Amino acid sequence: MKTIYFDKDIPRVLATKAAARFKAARGLLFTGINAVKFKTDIPDPPLPADNWVRVKNIACGVCGTDVSFFKATTGTSSALEPIPASRKTFLGHENVGVVVEAGPAVTDVQVGDRVGIRAYMAGCDNKDLPRCRNCAEGNYSLCENYGAKPRFDLAWTGAGWSDSFIAPQQQLYKLLPELTADQAVMVEPASVAVHAVLLDRPQAGEKIVVMGCGVIGLCVVQALKVIQPDCEIWAMSRRQDKLDFARALGADHILQGDALEAASAACNGSPVYQGMSRKNRFFFGGFDRVYDCIGGGWANTLAVRLLRARGTLVKLGHHMSAIKYDETPVWWQELRIVGVDSHGMETWEGERLYTFDLTQRWIRDGKYTVDGFVSHHFPLERYKDAYRLALADPPGAFKIVLDCE
Repeated sequence: MKTIYFDKDIPRVLATKAAARFKAARGLLFTGINAVKFKTDIPDPPLPADNWVRVKNIACGVCGTDVSFFKATTGTSSALEPIPASRKTFLGHENVGVVVEAGPAVTDVQVGDRVGIRAYMAGCDNKDLPRCRNCAEGNYSLCENYGAKPRFDLAWTGAGWSDSFIAPQQQLYKLLPELTADQAVMVEPASVAVHAVLLDRPQAGEKIVVMGCGVIGLCVVQALKVIQPDCEIWAMSRRQDKLDFARALGADHILQGDALEAASAACNGSPVYQGMSRKNRFFFGGFDRVYDCIGGGWANTLAVRLLRARGTLVKLGHHMSAIKYDETPVWWQELRIVGVDSHGMETWEGERLYTFDLTQRWIRDGKYTVDGFVSHHFPLERYKDAYRLALADPPGAFKIVLDCE
């Protein structure tokens, strides 16, 4: 087995954090000090139980979470930090692979099926534990057993950024045969967007801004138009090619220039008032809904100031660390904040189904497109080049994919 993983070795993690923090030291991220490691000589582990399978990976996307591990951004003040975890975190969850071995108790998939990882985080399905109440409902991202010990103490399992990996069958989902490999690696990020919009559905006529037009933001734009076509969308990004892509996917407008002035004009709001600091500004009567696909202190501060009273902030962007932002508008304007954790179980047109199944059905049927998202391919061994491109984020770079075969 070949696999890329995050090594939770504290001195190495601290060195990685320091290299990421200072621009002059960024080159050190691509040296041996980084906590992300690539091991190529692991004997293929045996299946530990009859309900496990072995998957040979074809390809896997590079996600913002993978970049966060490369920069070791998780902070000691984050709620994630106290949760017990294994020393190794195997990277990659936007994958497409083929089942090459299945235990005798496996019923959900069979050898030859194309599959992807559904439950990536360390919950019941990942750890092969009896399902907690949330996992039993299909909402595995809200698992109550993140801190529990797994059923098996395995040194190596692998994940999407591996040439192969082993997993319990309930961790996976079957891919529709009509999807290409490039479409398949987009099912997971598209599912994040679909889940975010279905979690708190916009009403007809709402004015909405999508902050950040990376892959997730672009997917949100399209999910909004599928789920609530009678809404008006403004896209916000620093890159013109991303804004052009957002328009092609259904965004009605671009939020250009000064964000607060543009928002006030778009929503017929009040004048923008300025405090003693030029940076401290506020207006009334903004957007009905903001999808924050950026995250961080400044994004949160701006997002809550773009909303009208009792507007809704849908929070997708994050950095796995505690942040500081001005929460005054939250209580003053009685705002609603909806947190989004990946995907789970949805209700659509009277049917209950996993987000993955709904999303890939839409892709197959032409209701939702992921064409044009995959912009770059790298072989697994060149994962550092993929990281380098992701960190640079140049024009033309959208979804970066590692080829695992």
